[in-house]
Amino acid sequence: MSNILISGCGISFSKQEKPSWVKILRLCGVPTIDVGGPAVSNEWILNSLINGIVKYDPSHVICQLTGTGKLDIESNDERYNELVSTDSIRNFTYKNIWPSSASADHKVKQDYYKWIYSKGIDIDNTAVKLFALQEICSKHNIKLHIVQGYKINWDQHQLVKLINFDKNFTIEEYYHASSYYQFHDHSNNNTVPCKQFMKHYAKKINDEFLKFDIQSKLDKFQ
Repeated sequence: MSNILISGCGISFSKQEKPSWVKILRLCGVPTIDVGGPAVSNEWILNSLINGIVKYDPSHVICQLTGTGKLDIESNDERYNELVSTDSIRNFTYKNIWPSSASADHKVKQDYYKWIYSKGIDIDNTAVKLFALQEICSKHNIKLHIVQGYKINWDQHQLVKLINFDKNFTIEEYYHASSYYQFHDHSNNNTVPCKQFMKHYAKKINDEFLKFDIQSKLDKFQ
């Protein structure tokens, strides 16, 4: 096994209290390097992977895309007091960044979506960086797996047609359609899947992409 570089939002982020499929893979002995974060944007996810390839020289890269419309803001004392602490949902920072997600709970975020945010530009930026990630992985013989956490309306984006991933599959829809969704924790607007699903998805991504001999270790998780 070599280093497995992974980035995504809360669906995969391993450094949280809730279990995640990345955390389960790590406990099974898979050498993961998680550069994702909670509620972060696709810009964060893709930047962290491209930078991570240079830093860690991985053998595999897993890119778990998130939804559109997310905004990551560098924090300081003034921004923390005015933005972070007054938000009822995303009232935390991660690595000195306010990952405000796509929530419009805050007045500043409401104004952002009304006057500044451009969905087409957001999707185009994601597509361009995703294509760059694929080209970098191909050049360095790195195995790449791309999966959508949430649905992105690519609207027949021409560049996306050149990127190898399943445009119709999302973890969110797969989870909601599964028998595991009956165990979902709905408190505090939680969107992170339950631990039963996380074990299932760890097995799924290992069977379909990583292909490591970890089934006996997976069987120990309840």
